[in-house]
Amino acid sequence: MAEYPDPDDYPSPDLRPFMAADVATRELPDFEAEGLLDGVEEADRGARIKLLTELYIEDGVDLETLKDEADANRLALLPADLVLGRSKVKYTPSEIAELAGLSVTDFQKLIAAVGLPRPGPEQRTFDDADLLAARRLKRFQEAGIPIENLLAATRQVGSSAARIAQAHRDLVASDIITPGADEYEAAIQLRQASLQLLPLAEQAVDYALRSHFLDQIRNQAMAMASPGLLGSGEGAEVSVCFADLVGFTRLGERSELEKIGTVAKLLESLAIEVTNPEVRLVKTIGDAAMLVSEDGAALFDAAIRFIEVGHEAGDELPALRVGVARGQAIPQVGDWFGPPVNLASRITESARPDSVLADSKAVEAAGEEDFSYSWVGQHKFKGLERPVKLYRVRRKDDTA
Repeated sequence: MAEYPDPDDYPSPDLRPFMAADVATRELPDFEAEGLLDGVEEADRGARIKLLTELYIEDGVDLETLKDEADANRLALLPADLVLGRSKVKYTPSEIAELAGLSVTDFQKLIAAVGLPRPGPEQRTFDDADLLAARRLKRFQEAGIPIENLLAATRQVGSSAARIAQAHRDLVASDIITPGADEYEAAIQLRQASLQLLPLAEQAVDYALRSHFLDQIRNQAMAMASPGLLGSGEGAEVSVCFADLVGFTRLGERSELEKIGTVAKLLESLAIEVTNPEVRLVKTIGDAAMLVSEDGAALFDAAIRFIEVGHEAGDELPALRVGVARGQAIPQVGDWFGPPVNLASRITESARPDSVLADSKAVEAAGEEDFSYSWVGQHKFKGLERPVKLYRVRRKDDTA
């Protein structure tokens, strides 16, 4: 059994903000002479001075940092940064690697897996929070988990965290900052939002993570307790569904990015809505969503509901097409891999708008009690030796 290192060997980082050494005794500088009012309209100067004064006197931010933030047009974000624990200490990847006991390459891969640009070895932009993340990675390695598995899991976490952060950013932008607020008011409102809402958001994420983790642990335990359920113990017989938006690429060519983001969010909300206890939403990738279930009938129900709920969304959502395939697949770090995954994706490309197309194995697994099928023909997909028999799937009570 692997020996786990003592958590005390990895202390929490020092996240003290940009405190100047002479906070208790220093006097207010001439902000105009220091260039901190350059480019600010006369009507907005009062708010800028009030913000600078509070940051300098009450928060103890040094003059150099105020200048840097003003030059980067980030001054209104600084109060929220202080609440979030931004640190003045800066490291290079080389220094973090040495302090954490990692290779520089492993730390670079960690940052890239989170979803951020891969840094250069001497890029001095990292702080104590990054050092703590590197030490966590080292602890996982010492517990015997291969680095590639860790990075694969980190990519999943990074992708999910980006969507969660975007959702809360949109919430703050639309509902927290008062329309017409000046720079000082916006800064204070952002700080209060960070102070009050961030803990709630973290608790919500922690709740969802723990709930899903416990659910999956239970499922894994049940599978291990059932001989032969997973075949060799590595895979499972599942139906895989892909649903994608027809014409999403063309939409991207002619629409604003905000519209594309709205459509992608709507697709994700639909995917969540059509799932049920037997059907799991694996992921959404821009214009597509992937569902998996061992219950073939339950997956067909979710696939058809995708079309139905998409119709209810009206013109806000382009038409959907859905493809389903069944076979042995392997779950890994939140995703699924295997022949039915690739086949379902290709079948989706052959489906007509607002239709569900499936292979014969998926049809056999779902049965004929609740669904009717129309023979479409055989299709030769690239990379497969034999043509695939395809069927259009409908509910039995569907008269359309």
